[in-house]
Amino acid sequence: MIEEIRNKFMNVFSKAKEKLGDEMSTWNKVFQFEISGLEPFYIELKGGEANIVEGKAPNALATLSMDLDVLNQILDLQLDPMVAFMRGKMRITGNVMETVHLRKIFQVVKED
Repeated sequence: MIEEIRNKFMNVFSKAKEKLGDEMSTWNKVFQFEISGLEPFYIELKGGEANIVEGKAPNALATLSMDLDVLNQILDLQLDPMVAFMRGKMRITGNVMETVHLRKIFQVVKED
């Protein structure tokens, strides 16, 4: 299951990178994900690259918790992450403001 998530995210990320380019090269962020029924994983955004790692990040800026169905809707660009958060479908602990970078990745791709 983590491979499917990785593939979906990397697909969206590569499209966002085409649009955001240099802006993403300055990001150095780590976000922890807690998905019901899955092992924890985190996404590292650093130097214009993304990496999904299984386990718990020692230095995550924020933790995003949700059901697998909600995550898939976000990855498939069917649900805006901010809408998921506002409707209580996703919980964010830690530095909520930093998650704007994750939302931006999905937002610029969805604009196509």
